[in-house]
Amino acid sequence: MRLFPSIASSNCLAYGRELERIGAWQELHIDIEDGNFTPNITFGLKTAGAICREAAGKDIHVHLMAREPGRYLETLASYGVKTVFAHMEALDYPMVFLNLCRRLGMEAGIAFNIKTPVSAAEPFFPMMDSVLVMTSEPDGGSECLFRPAFEKALRAIETVPRSVKVIADGGLREPEVARLSAAGAYGAVLGRLVFAADNPMQVLKNLEGGKMYEESL
Repeated sequence: MRLFPSIASSNCLAYGRELERIGAWQELHIDIEDGNFTPNITFGLKTAGAICREAAGKDIHVHLMAREPGRYLETLASYGVKTVFAHMEALDYPMVFLNLCRRLGMEAGIAFNIKTPVSAAEPFFPMMDSVLVMTSEPDGGSECLFRPAFEKALRAIETVPRSVKVIADGGLREPEVARLSAAGAYGAVLGRLVFAADNPMQVLKNLEGGKMYEESL
């Protein structure tokens, strides 16, 4: 299972150094939150571009927690982003977003807030590369894992076509990573679990190698 460290959970005053802390790790996740679709604001396109340049060569996923996600796509493609997720809740016409993503040479994914069933995108599965199932949400608290949403992610692994990659995102800790891996998830987005550690790279390597899995089961 692939692990995507989320740079939005790192030290916002030192993104360059934070990228150095995960060294040559191949995957990176960038949340663009616009303060409209979500209460929080993370990165504008200029900052996202600087991160992409610093992380050149990595497999970069961008999660658009934003209204009008289609307007970001051409710029993100120019940054070398591999995969872009837009929220089902922000897409009046998902086919427009999915087609444009692929036309620009990027993989196309749809993300789902806790309230939205993954089955809402069933007509679009043949056009999608990935689904991103949120397992926490901006809750006015600590944005911890919401257990029913985690179970929803596990069900998605079983119900979506095998051609569609399933990734879980939000408040995941070692036991959840272990269960996702065992269930056959394609990936997991990890924020504080990685960047709050003294040695983020070692955490990623341990999780990848199953060392932490065994300790969590």
